[in-house]
Amino acid sequence: MKKIILLLLLVSTKSLFAQGDREITYGLFGGGIYSTLSNIPDALIQDGLYKDFTLEEKGKFGGTAGIMINWKYPYAKVSIQTELSYSGQSTDVDYEDIKGLKYKMTFGYSYINVGAQFKYYPVEGFYIGAGPYVGFNINSDNIKYTSNAQEIFGGSGAYFEPDANVEKVLKESFTGKNYFYGMLSLGYEFNSNLNIGARYTLGLTDALATEENGHRYTENKNKINSISLIIGYSFDFDDLANF
Repeated sequence: MKKIILLLLLVSTKSLFAQGDREITYGLFGGGIYSTLSNIPDALIQDGLYKDFTLEEKGKFGGTAGIMINWKYPYAKVSIQTELSYSGQSTDVDYEDIKGLKYKMTFGYSYINVGAQFKYYPVEGFYIGAGPYVGFNINSDNIKYTSNAQEIFGGSGAYFEPDANVEKVLKESFTGKNYFYGMLSLGYEFNSNLNIGARYTLGLTDALATEENGHRYTENKNKINSISLIIGYSFDFDDLANF
């Protein structure tokens, strides 16, 4: 009887500590990202101020890469993954009017992103995740401007500011900001330590500030949303039971 009780205690203890096991991995990831910075046309031209023009906002493709640490608890089918990454995220704004004037603005910002996501594994290898992140803008005045003004109206006698002057005004009038966002993800982790995934981010705070200016540029809420596809590779931590 004592042997049976002792055996049961050993099995119970082993099961208890097994439930405390965790798999800790670290790794690298990278991929492509498509992002948009919303409501830029509304900041540039007030509604009803001009007629007979189009002002279109277009998202652009960029790149992202980073490092991560993943704490996985197989018995609970969950993990917590912390990340540090870089992303290049741009948005174009194209203008055209009935007189033939065209110009393009590119709001091309880069970010250092820090955050964590909670991942759930409904089946082995496949996960869905969500979590909060913050993006720190590391080139807040990176705005480019090009137009055909000199080409179209250069011989008319009308004066148009050179593109370089307009670009300078834009950089002084708009400043990229740090912003908070939420991430939704899904992916698959192979036994070979290779992993693939797709992510959608939803901007939660304003990512563009309109400074005081004399050009009728107005402040509004400009939020960044993005979709990205990533591929990564993980390495196992060994002998880190107390990590």
